[in-house]
Amino acid sequence: MQRRSIMAMVSVMLAGLGWRRAQAQMGPGMGGDMGGDMGGGSMMAHGNMMGPMMTGMQLFERHAEITRATDYLPNGIIDTTVSDNPRVATLIQAHVIEMYRRLDENRPFAYPASPSVGVMFAHPTAYRRSYKLLPTGIEVTETSDDPAMVKVIYAHARELDGFARNGMPAMMRGAMRPG
Repeated sequence: MQRRSIMAMVSVMLAGLGWRRAQAQMGPGMGGDMGGDMGGGSMMAHGNMMGPMMTGMQLFERHAEITRATDYLPNGIIDTTVSDNPRVATLIQAHVIEMYRRLDENRPFAYPASPSVGVMFAHPTAYRRSYKLLPTGIEVTETSDDPAMVKVIYAHARELDGFARNGMPAMMRGAMRPG
């Protein structure tokens, strides 16, 4: 799918999604004013469109070139996400590094297609996260001593598995989930 048609689909999704419902699902401080002033927490804010949103869209476009493996631990996961395409491998690495940086800096990113992202940003100190760069991608370890957060970590891994397997349709299903 070409970038223009993906961005058109995202625009339609943004226009028709019911952002107040999505913002309420994510909790206080998660969405900024997603439909209004395009503040820093807004999905459509300049920093988000140039960072995680743009990288995410490029990954959705190339989802067929991505392979993921998830090892479920009693207290979290070890995920390996790779691609034989060096450009895609770099995008995978950049996306994880950017999201972890945002978590560390308390710069939430509203992403209604993934309910787990909102919880992770609302409770960044409730779990530990680390990554190891690989020649073809990245290995991520996320763990927690809180059983509820472990469930969120598992849910996020399953969402990412679906995104890599099915691309844009998986994202659209997540965004259109009833609230």
